[in-house]
Amino acid sequence: MKLSTIPATALYQFTEDVFAALGYSRTAAARAAAVLHYADLRGHDTHGVANLAGLYCPAVKAGEIRLQAVPRWHSRRGACGLLDADGALGLLAGQEGMQGAIASARDAGIGCVAVSNSSHFGAAGFYAHMALEHGMLGIASTNLGNDPVASPLGSAAPLLGTNPISFAAGAGDAADPFLLDMSTTVVASGKIKQYARRGQSVADGWLHDAAGRPVSEPARYAEGRAQLPMLGGAYAEQGGHKGLGLGLMVEVLCGALAGAHTSADRGVGGRNSVGHFFIAIDPAFFGPSAAFGAALSRLLGSISGAPVQPGFAPLRYPGQPDGQTLRARQAQGVPLDAALLAQLDGLAQTLGLAPLSGEQA
Repeated sequence: MKLSTIPATALYQFTEDVFAALGYSRTAAARAAAVLHYADLRGHDTHGVANLAGLYCPAVKAGEIRLQAVPRWHSRRGACGLLDADGALGLLAGQEGMQGAIASARDAGIGCVAVSNSSHFGAAGFYAHMALEHGMLGIASTNLGNDPVASPLGSAAPLLGTNPISFAAGAGDAADPFLLDMSTTVVASGKIKQYARRGQSVADGWLHDAAGRPVSEPARYAEGRAQLPMLGGAYAEQGGHKGLGLGLMVEVLCGALAGAHTSADRGVGGRNSVGHFFIAIDPAFFGPSAAFGAALSRLLGSISGAPVQPGFAPLRYPGQPDGQTLRARQAQGVPLDAALLAQLDGLAQTLGLAPLSGEQA
C-alpha cells in the first residue's frame, strides 16, 4: 500500500479546518483537532484523521453529535463530579471532564469525574496525558455506550465495546512518560478497519469465526462474519476471561456509574449515550515529588534497560514507542495510506477545503 507523507503542521491545520467547516468555533475546532493530532503524531493512526470522514463528520451532520451542545455539571461533591455532555463531541466533552478531575486534584490530591451523554472521544491516552501537564497522574477510559463490538469467550453476539483504559505517569528523568493506552479487546476495532482499507490480512488471534477458527480477512468483521475477542483471546485458557473482566470494569465506571448507556442497552432507541471516566492524582499529596520522580525513573529504566533473550527485541515500556514516533513524525511528517488520503480529499471537496494531497512532503 502506497503511503504519502503529510507535514505535521499541515495535517493539524486541515483537521482544525474540517471541524470549523462543520460549524465549530475556531477555539473548539482547535481543541478537537488536538485530540486527533495527538494520535496521528504518536502512531495511533486508527484514532486520528482516519475517523474524520467515517465517524465525526457524518455524526455531526446527522445530529447524532450535537453541534450546539452545552455540557453541564450534574453534580460536584468533594473530589467527585458528574458531567452531562448534552450530546457533545466527545473530543470536547472528554477534555472538560479531565479538566474537572485535575481541578479537584489540586485541592484534594485526587479528582474523579464521570461523563454521560457523550460520544466517541478518540484516543484515551490524550486525556491521561493532560494530567502530566500539571505534574499529576492521569487515568482515562470510555465505553461505546449501547454499541458493543466485541464477543468475549465465544459469545454468539457482541457483548462489550473495545473499552480502552489509559494511565499516564511523568517519567522523572526519562525522556518519555509512562503512558499506557490499550483497548480491552485483543486489538482496537479501528485497527481491523485500517487493515481492510489497506488490503492486508490480520494477525492470527485478532478475529475468529463462530466456530472459533482464525479469520485473516478483515472485511469479514465489517460484514458480521467474524468476531473480535477480548484481550487475551477467545478462550479462558488464553486469558480471555481477563479481558472480559477489564471490559466489564470499564462498563461499570463509564456506563453504570456515569449514568450513560452500557452494552446491555443494545437496541435501545434514541441517541447513544457514551460514557467516560477520568481520574487525576497529585503525587505531592503522597510524599515528596522528587522521591516519586526518582523511583519512577528507576522503575522505567529497569524495563527499558533489561537484558532480553536471543531473538527478542529490546524491551520498551508503554510510552517509549509513542515518544519515538512523535519525534520522527514532527520532523518528517505523518504517513497516510492512499485510500485514507483519497477519503480525506473527498471530504475536503465536500466542505470546500483545499485537498491534503497537495501538502505531500
